[in-house]
Amino acid sequence: MKRSIIYFVVFTCLLTFGGIKNAHAKGDKNTLVPDKTLPLAKKSLNIAMFLPLSYDRISELDFTKFNIEDKKRMKYRCFEYITFYEGARIALDKLEKEGYSVSLYVYDVGEEDVVEMNKVLQNPEMKTMDLLIPLVFQKCFNAAADFALKNSIPIINPMSPNPTIIENNPFVFKIQPSTIADVETTVRYIRNNFTSPNIILLFTPKEKLIMEMYQRAIERENWTWCAVDFNKYQNRIFEKIDTKKENIYISIVDKGNQQLNEAYANTLLMKLNNNKGLPPINLIAQYDWLDYPSLDLKLIQKFNFHFTLSYLNDYTNQNFVEFVKEYRKHFRQEPDKIYAALGYDIMMYFVPAMQHKGNSFITEPNEDRTKVMINSFYFDRKDPKDGWQNRRTVVYKVSDYKIISVGR
Repeated sequence: MKRSIIYFVVFTCLLTFGGIKNAHAKGDKNTLVPDKTLPLAKKSLNIAMFLPLSYDRISELDFTKFNIEDKKRMKYRCFEYITFYEGARIALDKLEKEGYSVSLYVYDVGEEDVVEMNKVLQNPEMKTMDLLIPLVFQKCFNAAADFALKNSIPIINPMSPNPTIIENNPFVFKIQPSTIADVETTVRYIRNNFTSPNIILLFTPKEKLIMEMYQRAIERENWTWCAVDFNKYQNRIFEKIDTKKENIYISIVDKGNQQLNEAYANTLLMKLNNNKGLPPINLIAQYDWLDYPSLDLKLIQKFNFHFTLSYLNDYTNQNFVEFVKEYRKHFRQEPDKIYAALGYDIMMYFVPAMQHKGNSFITEPNEDRTKVMINSFYFDRKDPKDGWQNRRTVVYKVSDYKIISVGR
């Protein structure tokens, strides 16, 4: 069976949830590809989405033993990314009702299949695209980014944390916030919610660069603070506690794997809990802590656990709740942790912004879409020769054993 499968949907003409309209890979230029010379008022965009759907392996699936856990197995990997497409479909349905027109091409390309990616990029319709969205690994993305640069087409990287992907390519839009965005969001949250903070930053030599980011940001605020190398001085982490101030521990320690990080998290929580003379403590650390089965949730609650994350199924976010209602209605299930909401937000942001701004979008892409998005984007770049980095992330807090968003 041919590995490259292309699906094609024209919004404002067809929208059938639960199914995907097939089109021939070559396409019919008279009917499938809108004329790019049409006036802007027509609100028409061509968008190419590259997803590892493993469509050619669907016939191998055995649904007699299918359950939730099976989805995590490699055998059922075709279900891993389909929710990104489903979220995008819900967004395009809403945008269609607002008058926007999108021709969406969906290509089945493996995460690391560079040969297939290059083959798809040679398709004649690719040069008619207004936006590329590859949900693939770095080598595949690089191939698509090179094509985007050569043909002056904006391209989105939805998932990579790697800051180098925007270098020397002004058409790249990186969605996942960088480390400095997390630092800035955390500091902004502290500024807006604490009147007299005292910061105790826990790190190891591996995190020196992040520690220095925090140092610069905190010193601009003129807060009292100190940094403690946890490897060397874990027994001295209470020396700078100030009973007259609001004490905030920020842990950026990363031991390199889940087992070691889980042991570290338990160690820190027990140290905090065993020191009976402590004033109230606020703890900011990594979201992954909530996935560690051995952690005592009572201590997470006791020490006002906070974390930053770009996407989370946050049922206190009304926009997410409305999205979930639509998702349930069309797909009869709950959305996954990130892909569905991310696909939705990307379409809800880029389609209107590109239409409203026209050719100026690539030099000034920011537009306020906070009222309709789950988590809005704000793009920035240091050099015009580089691409754009999203700097919006969210601060969450565990309160009454629930996760709530408390700042951006």
